[in-house]
Parts: sequence; structure tokens; C-alpha cells
Amino acid sequence: MKSRTLIGWGIGSFTSASLVGAVGLLHLRFMTDSLGIAISLAGLLVVVSKIYDAAIDPVMGLISSHTHTPFGRYRPFLAAGGLLSALSMALLFNVPRSLHGSGVIVFTGLSLLLFSTAYTMFRIPYLAIGRSITQDFNERSRLMAFSVYGSSLGGLAATAAAPFLLAHMGSDREGHGLVALILASLIALGAIASFLLIEEKDGGLPEKHGLSPRLAWEAVRANQPFRCLMGFKITMFAALATHMAAIPYYTRHVLHAPDTSLGGYFLSQTIAMMVSQAIWMRLARRVGRRNGLLVAAIMQAVVMMAWCLVPVGQPQPWMQMLGALAGVSSGGIFLGLYTVLTDTMDHARQLSGDRGREGILAGVFVMTEKATAAFGTFLFSTTLGLVGFTSAKDAGIQAQPAGVVMAINVTLWILPCLTATVACLFLRAYRLAPSAAPVVPPVVPPVAQRDDPAGGLLGAKKI
Repeated sequence: MKSRTLIGWGIGSFTSASLVGAVGLLHLRFMTDSLGIAISLAGLLVVVSKIYDAAIDPVMGLISSHTHTPFGRYRPFLAAGGLLSALSMALLFNVPRSLHGSGVIVFTGLSLLLFSTAYTMFRIPYLAIGRSITQDFNERSRLMAFSVYGSSLGGLAATAAAPFLLAHMGSDREGHGLVALILASLIALGAIASFLLIEEKDGGLPEKHGLSPRLAWEAVRANQPFRCLMGFKITMFAALATHMAAIPYYTRHVLHAPDTSLGGYFLSQTIAMMVSQAIWMRLARRVGRRNGLLVAAIMQAVVMMAWCLVPVGQPQPWMQMLGALAGVSSGGIFLGLYTVLTDTMDHARQLSGDRGREGILAGVFVMTEKATAAFGTFLFSTTLGLVGFTSAKDAGIQAQPAGVVMAINVTLWILPCLTATVACLFLRAYRLAPSAAPVVPPVVPPVAQRDDPAGGLLGAKKI
């Protein structure tokens, strides 16, 4: 596997992480605290855009799987989707001052739909390429580690650097607009670089069967390991989406901390996520990919619960410590998800005997991200709207009633912790057929080997 492919793959992950990180962390609060949109309406706009986003994911997977160009099946979408994503990022946080009332709402809603379309156009083909780059167990883990490195740097730009910049430029509309333009420039450059550097293999001709949602349903129905992975991802990402939506509100309205604290939290999270990759790769070789993912998920649930220990008014250094622990756990989750996904793609090829299902499965895989993000945002915004959250204009900070503070606590750590715990149960049913199981190089003498690369729990009885 060439170094340029590793670098291009990491840059592609940087691009998508910058997009979803900045919009997921800052845009809802931007709508309520800078544009003055009621939180229930702002949440509804986000939910509608994500439902639309989730609906077009399988369609994008089918389209990309049936594309044939001189540049490959998936690579052209990286350039087109990335550049369109940069444009949408700039529009989301640069609402014209000349617009008022319903004009602001319409502009924001259309910008969210454009963002959803562009992100899908980039993300689905990017995931689908991953399966064809290499079939080697260690190389694939290394490839996915570069994905986590890229997403960590993208998260650093979106969730750590952006709050720091906002703290210095001002957290008003103009400050958000300038930060968005900086991020949009990085996203555009990343899209072009990933298109140029990634070497797509196994492109072949498009599949002969026609485009049909039935193909997506059949691909999922026949793939039991993929269904288990999706059950885990849906519940875990619902927890993460609710948790992430609450963090910027918790730091501002509960801890009364500046945005620099928010940036410090995500900075420590990003560093820990990158440093932990070597540990998670070693753990995956020793106990199996599925078991490594399970360990990371359990750790994530514990870290979410630990937010209740952060003292009000004095969040430092506790937020940085939590950020580091969250970085380690989320690094294991994302590495595990992507490596296990490629295993399920191999399983799909053995079942169907043809190509093209990688794009379909990638479409369904990403669709769950959008659906759960929509659910998390809807749950958070609806809950705060019901208990009387007060929106402000131009970053004004309003004192919130006790019911709002309690609701933010519930959505920050109580519900996410319970949901993340439930997610772990789905991994217990994950099983790959022996022929589809990845070949793991032994790291201990065979007589002492107790791991199950096909996904069985360490020391658990086979059923």
C-alpha cells in the first residue's frame, strides 16, 4: 500500500470530520444564540435536513456503485462533493444581515439541505473506496488508523481550533462567519488532495443489475454481521449525538465557562484519540476487532457518566481530563467501526459473489449516522424547548431556569450513558462465517491463543 494512499485517505477523513464536527457542535447554538431562532424551530430545521440526508444515503451508494469513469468509480465524487461541502459550510454560518424573520429561516433551511447533499456526495464514496484499497489485516487496520488520524485533525480544526478562534474573534455572527470561511478553505483543499492522492483499485465496470432500493434491502438482510454492526452504531451514535448537542450548552449555561474551555476539551480529546490508535490496533490483533470495539464502547459510557463530576464555575482541569478519556474511547470506537465495516463488506462479497455492494453498504452505514444525529438533535432541542429554554440574539447569554439546567444534565450524560450501555448488547450477536473472518497474525503461541478474530467474545462459549 502506497504512502500517498494512506495520506490521501487520512486527508479525506479530515475533510468529512471538519464538516460534521463544526456543524454538529456549533450550528445549533449559532442558530439560537446568534440568529435568535427559537430552539424548537432550530432543532426542527436540523432534523428535517438530516432525515433528508439519511434518505439519500442509500441512493448515493447505489449511484456511486454503478458509476464508471476514467478516474474510477468513487474518486470523482470526492472532488465534487468536497468542493460543494466547502460552499455549504460558508453559507451555513454567513447568513446575510439583510434577511429577517422568515427570510433567515428559509436561508438557513436551504443551506442545511445543500450541506446534507454535499456531505453525502463525499462521504459515501469515500467509505466505499476503503474496502478495495487493501485486503491485508494489518494494512487495513493501518489504513483505518490513518482515517482516525485524519478525523482527529478534522475534529481539532472544527471542535477545538474553531472555539478558540471564536473566543478571540467574537462569538457573534461575524465571528462565526469568519471561522466558517477558514474551515471551508481547508475542506476544499482536503477534497482536492484526497481525489489526487487516493489510488482506487478494483474499480471495474459498473454492475449489470439496475438501480433499486431493493438491492440495498437485500444486501442488508443477507448480511447478519452488518445488521449487528448497524444495531450497535444506531444506539451508540444516538447517545453520541445527544451528548454532543448538549456539550456547548452545558459549558455555557451550566458551567458558565468561556468557549476556550470548550476548545480545550476537544483539543485534549483530539490528541488522545490520535495517540491511542497504536493501543487499539494492538488490542484488535490480540482479542479481535469486535472485542476491541466493545471495550471502547464500555469506556465511552463511563466517560459520559463522569460529566456529573465536573464542578460548576471551576471546570478546569476536569474538562481536559474528560476530553482525554473521551478521545481514547472514541478513537477505539471509530477505528473499530471502520475495520469491522470492511469485514462485513468482505462477507457481503462472499455471499453475493459480485462487486458493487460496498457502495450500498457504505450508504446504509452512513445513513444511520444521519438518522441518529437527527434523533439526538431532535431529542435535545425538543427537551429544552419544552422546559423553557430562552434563545438570544448576537450571542447574548440569558439566565436559564432550573428546569433547563436539569434538562441539559439529563441530555448530556444520563440518557447518553444508558443508551451507550444498550449499544454494547448488539455486539454480542456479531458473528462472521469462518471463511469471512479476517486472518489475524498470531501474537502469542498458538497453545495460549484465546482470541476469536471472527468476533466471538474472549472466553465466551460458542453458540
